[in-house]
Amino acid sequence: MWRISQTFFVLITIFVASVWMYYGELSRKRSFLLDQEISLSEKGIGPKKLYLTNEEWKKRLTPEQYHILREKGTEPAYTGKLWDLKEKGTYLCAACDLSLFSSDTKYDSKTGWPSFWKPIEPLNIKYEDDFLMFANRTEVLCARCDSHLGHVFEDGPPPTGLRYCMNSLALKFEKEFEGSK
Repeated sequence: MWRISQTFFVLITIFVASVWMYYGELSRKRSFLLDQEISLSEKGIGPKKLYLTNEEWKKRLTPEQYHILREKGTEPAYTGKLWDLKEKGTYLCAACDLSLFSSDTKYDSKTGWPSFWKPIEPLNIKYEDDFLMFANRTEVLCARCDSHLGHVFEDGPPPTGLRYCMNSLALKFEKEFEGSK
């Protein structure tokens, strides 16, 4: 009995130490994004803020959009209109129309959500720590209206190694027309 308890204790200790080291490394990497965003916002750099009441947001958004953008919800994978869209254009915040991502940085992450390896303008994105799913994730918000867009992960393609995993309902797509570039 003692041998089983001792083995169990050792395994639990190794597991806890591994998790602590893994999330500690993620926190150090994530702190760069958060520190960069804080230092720029303190200097007044970035988009002009948009503040609306919950009632004003409910009038502006569909109930599904309100749940995702204002209540930090998530749509089921492979259900959004934009996850598999291949057209050229710009992805905007569905709440305030701020330009967020270009189709040039979109890729198929095989997750069922629109995924991008970098935003159009780093100042248009805001980051916050998210501990809701028993893990420390980095939430991505619109810098203008503070709407929840999705999360960023460090398993994306080069050159950034990032995967901005967004909800389709959090985005609007503005098609690029022939000769517009």
